[in-house]
Amino acid sequence: GLKEDALRWHEKAAKAGETDSWYYVGVAYQEGQAAPKDLAYAAECYEKGLPSGSIGCRNRLGAMYFDGNGVIQDYNRGITLITEAYEKGNNWGLVYLAKAHFYGYGAPRDYQKAREFLEKVTWESSEKDYMLGVIYARGLGVLEDIKKGAEYLKKAQGREDAREELSRYRKTLFGKWVRR
Repeated sequence: GLKEDALRWHEKAAKAGETDSWYYVGVAYQEGQAAPKDLAYAAECYEKGLPSGSIGCRNRLGAMYFDGNGVIQDYNRGITLITEAYEKGNNWGLVYLAKAHFYGYGAPRDYQKAREFLEKVTWESSEKDYMLGVIYARGLGVLEDIKKGAEYLKKAQGREDAREELSRYRKTLFGKWVRR
């Protein structure tokens, strides 16, 4: 098919020194499209694309390290790679950067920094909604605003942790949100 042909051309180009092509080869193996799914090989491909300055390779390999997919989990390496892409103007890894500061994974725990990253996320993300919900409801690095926190937590209710967090608060008879 067309995808298999494209993959073959990208592999040829990559092996011939066109390092940007490693990104496309990596994606094919990471997602199992036009090639068998092979996370370890995808990570190798992304690694080979780093010298070219590839933002895609940095984001994807960074996420693999952060999540421990296809590589041994290494929060520091993951956040370093995603930060390099972010500093080049790419917002793809914002939720990862926020998680790093929210949980203290590969970065100092800093709820204000986590919130700053989360508020730049322009796409739907239950993870974003959960973290913002906790930050506002508990007043972590911001003035406590249980109502605002509860609104975010409701948006993230497909998540067990969001339902659990929301259960810590209730609305009074007069419509004010308070801790249980």
